[in-house]
Amino acid sequence: METPAITGQPPALTVGQAVALTLLRDGYTQRTIQARTDVTPDDLYRLAALHDITAPHGTTEGHDCHEARGEDPCGPCEIARARADSRARARQRKTIPAAMLRGRLAAGTTRRRAVSR
Repeated sequence: METPAITGQPPALTVGQAVALTLLRDGYTQRTIQARTDVTPDDLYRLAALHDITAPHGTTEGHDCHEARGEDPCGPCEIARARADSRARARQRKTIPAAMLRGRLAAGTTRRRAVSR
């Protein structure tokens, strides 16, 4: 969706976009909003900045609203983003060994065992 040149008024919203901004303001997660309204995260935060809508502070969505406005995030939003990033890294660390193990089992290779004499 193209953003019109900066004018006095923000662009008109579709019903889905209006619902998405309302859900964002009410504290719903980005994932839930996208599932319910099909509004992409990029469009969501761009529209939120244009229409002066903010997500609750202390959430990752609040942090993304700060970023869309080009301002520094507040303390609670910065902490929420750091927590979300660390959870994502922890999930990634947990899945890497499992994927490697599945690859070994699929290839039919096993670990070498020590031979006792």
